[in-house]
Amino acid sequence: MKLRISILTLLLALPLATIALAHEGHHHDAMGVITTIDASQLTLRLAKGRTDVYTLTEETSFLRSEEPAAREQVAVGERAVVVYEEEDGANVAIEVKLGPKKKR
Repeated sequence: MKLRISILTLLLALPLATIALAHEGHHHDAMGVITTIDASQLTLRLAKGRTDVYTLTEETSFLRSEEPAAREQVAVGERAVVVYEEEDGANVAIEVKLGPKKKR
């Protein structure tokens, strides 16, 4: 009987643990291809064609090969990793990491 109660408690606690992992204030990473970028937001095409929008702020930093970069140097079609936080239902970009610029 005690084993059944323990298992039932564990099964009921698992969904709550996933909710706790998704709450605000934690940094998350998203990797994909930039489909749009302007002064206030960046759209990233993620795996399986899903897209997410990230708000850009004055505090958002841009790195190219671990070196500081300017937002104006970021181009549509580049692969990127966006480090973000969820704030009031929006994904706010903290850092946008880019690979080296391809030579043509």
